[in-house]
Amino acid sequence: MEMLQIIILGIIQGLTEFLPVSSSGHLILAPLLLNFNDQGLALDAILHLGTLMAILIFFKKDLLKIFLGLFDKGKDSHRLAWSIIAASFPAGFVGFFFADWIETSLRSPKFVAINLLIWSAVFYMADRSAKNHNQAKSNLIELPPFKIFFIGCAQAIALLPGTSRSGITIAAGLISNLNPVAATRFSFLLGSPIILAAGLQKLINFISQPAALQNYTHLHLLVGLSVSFLVGLIAITLLLKVVEKVGLLPFILYRVVLATAILIKLYQ
Repeated sequence: MEMLQIIILGIIQGLTEFLPVSSSGHLILAPLLLNFNDQGLALDAILHLGTLMAILIFFKKDLLKIFLGLFDKGKDSHRLAWSIIAASFPAGFVGFFFADWIETSLRSPKFVAINLLIWSAVFYMADRSAKNHNQAKSNLIELPPFKIFFIGCAQAIALLPGTSRSGITIAAGLISNLNPVAATRFSFLLGSPIILAAGLQKLINFISQPAALQNYTHLHLLVGLSVSFLVGLIAITLLLKVVEKVGLLPFILYRVVLATAILIKLYQ
């Protein structure tokens, strides 16, 4: 695989892991739209590791506070920390039992396009509802455990390509009466354990299959990791600013245009 393709895929992963447009969907679509050979799950693992590093660096203070809150009942973050762990179970359960089937059976452009359209409608309704709500909360500590678990259940659906983990958890946060910025921040915090688990699983899988590395040099992997990491940091900053000012609408429009273009290309 050429270095330019590695860089482009790193940019795609870094942007789409955090923007509500579906990273897995874009990595599936890249070969179709850009006439690349399918990069395979080995490179996917490296690119996901880069974006994991981005979220750990960007939210290091919040994540450290939540981690310490696990062991100190006197801290305000204690209930939030344990609620996040509980809310990670739905996605963990679905991922453990169905991730391989999803990767092999639903890794198709048509499925991605349909899912992009379906969840765009849900995101739009959540976004409009939030703009009509004047009492949205900004403090995550005030979020009741059952609402955190609801957002966790929504996160499990994001394993379907074309959904978007960030998009569906932000939408669930808006429905749970969080303001857009708080919903976005919580989406990242809630997603950290799942992104870590998914990244480690993919890493272990491709390390255990040396043949998966035949198409890549160490330089290829380092460049892919670095690009997805740096672009991921930019994407997090961008998303927080955009949702604060205009909400999810720009991303919804992009999803609809992309899905339409895919379907037109498939049925030409």
